[in-house]
Amino acid sequence: MLNMIKMDLYRMFRTKSMYVIWIVLAVSVLFTTFMCKTDYDLLSKEDTVRQEQFAEPTAENINVGMMVTLPTEPGEKVTVYDIFFANSQGKFYALFLVIFAVMFSTADIGSGYIKNIGGQVQKRGALIFSRSIALAVFTVLTMAGAFLLQGAANYIVFKELTWGSSKAVLSYFLTELALHYVLVLICMAIAIILKNNVISMVIAICLTMNIMSIVYGLINSAVRKMGIQNFQIYKYTITGKLSLLSMNPSGNECLAAFGVAIVFAVIMIAASSAVFQKRDI
Repeated sequence: MLNMIKMDLYRMFRTKSMYVIWIVLAVSVLFTTFMCKTDYDLLSKEDTVRQEQFAEPTAENINVGMMVTLPTEPGEKVTVYDIFFANSQGKFYALFLVIFAVMFSTADIGSGYIKNIGGQVQKRGALIFSRSIALAVFTVLTMAGAFLLQGAANYIVFKELTWGSSKAVLSYFLTELALHYVLVLICMAIAIILKNNVISMVIAICLTMNIMSIVYGLINSAVRKMGIQNFQIYKYTITGKLSLLSMNPSGNECLAAFGVAIVFAVIMIAASSAVFQKRDI
């Protein structure tokens, strides 16, 4: 198992697409910070009541698409955490993570590498676990790097550097890290099961654009017709938790998010392993 993990990590760090994604992410972080400053300056100059007051998202007000809304009030300093929170909530980082997850998961399907390795192990499902470890490393590096890049971008754009509440940052970052990683596992499972790079990529991107909220709405309506009121399936999904986690999450919020993350992680790895084990490679 250790050798398989080492091989997957070696293969990942030798993949040019990973570095391309990191470069595009770095440029995008700087660009979005400039855009946030423009929006912030416009709002700060208004004498009237703020037209688009930031509100914590709920299961009822999540729209289709990617929306990054700065939570900073006019007159307050824009912290690194403010923009990191806005980007995380809008699934901005998730978009880069899922794109690489699909590319990495399908890169060796049908290749001599996977046929050679798969023929040497009794339980081919272990290859999925090994791949999930590599993707965990990628997710941690990407999210941590994005936070540090955001600090550099804030210093460049706002000419000052304020990180925000360390307690809130830590609890939010760790929870979002877990949720983003499980979203990566979901996209990995989709790519492995479908064995189609294009379709898997489209589904992965749709997940970051809240397209599934249409399906969730239909499920909610069906459940209500059964007599169960105030049911919101969005609260029990990874994409839902990504959007609904508050800026100052309570212990219960974090535990609920981790609980959903663990359930989905186990299901995705088990499903991917089962399919890969039975598949003819």
